[in-house]
Amino acid sequence: MTNTKSSAQLPFGSVGFHITSALPLQTLRGIGMHHITSHDYHWDNRVRKNSYVLLQYTISGKGSFQTPDHTYPQQTGDLFLVQVPGDSQYSLPDDSEYWDVLYLEFSSECLPLLYHIHLSCGPAFHLEASSTLPEQMKQLYADAISNQLASVFDNSKAAYAFLLDLADYALENPALSSPRVTLAKNYLDSNYYNTDLNLDEVADAVGLSKYHLCREFNHLYGISPGKYLANLRLQKSCALLLQNRQHTIAEIASMVGFSNDNYFCKVFRKAFGTTPTQYRLQNQNYDLVRVLHDSHSRVPSDK
Repeated sequence: MTNTKSSAQLPFGSVGFHITSALPLQTLRGIGMHHITSHDYHWDNRVRKNSYVLLQYTISGKGSFQTPDHTYPQQTGDLFLVQVPGDSQYSLPDDSEYWDVLYLEFSSECLPLLYHIHLSCGPAFHLEASSTLPEQMKQLYADAISNQLASVFDNSKAAYAFLLDLADYALENPALSSPRVTLAKNYLDSNYYNTDLNLDEVADAVGLSKYHLCREFNHLYGISPGKYLANLRLQKSCALLLQNRQHTIAEIASMVGFSNDNYFCKVFRKAFGTTPTQYRLQNQNYDLVRVLHDSHSRVPSDK
């Protein structure tokens, strides 16, 4: 890797990558830095043919990004992240003299991470001044124009590392919020072990109808509250199976909110393809086992 350069030191231009590997790798297929001054600049993602994930970051100036529901002014530090083709478009608005951008095009294998980021921040958001992501993007561009991404694996490693950092940032800095729905999630986090817990109770606790709770919860987190609760209980059971080997399967089922161990085993096997007992045995050769989840939200301690 080369030393990080400021955008003032980098030339405007673009670099494309033709990936010949048959492996389903997450890759950078194109990257560029443009100085846009023409008001004819307009891209309609609904009619574009190639399939990829586009990230466009504003270095300076002003642009506009539109979805069917919202228009997002793009100014210094803003970015949008979208699937192409898709129902969005972006342009240089009439009230802007210029728009300096850095754009990155990722292969469609990156779509799962795109969806994950959208759940937390939506399709457009601002990077805080403390974020290292702008410098990472500039470094990727510098590496691309200096041929530092010379192999498929160099390319994929760089692309994936950046996208993971972006996903990590999105999870730590969620832009989407709904106080009552957040309270509902917190209520589930704090009461998952209660076998009588149900959505009526949660809805009453946060002052929403069950219908609105389910709709808004799914909109904010991309999952129904019932499914979230089931996943939370399974996550907790995995930790207990590995870190509390003195407990029986029936005891663990009760500790995480399942009414009986038979139903717990059925749900566990459907989710993981193995029984709780087999899961515990498969991981008994380690002195210590860490259970990792794809979220920064911490599961509450055992009750």
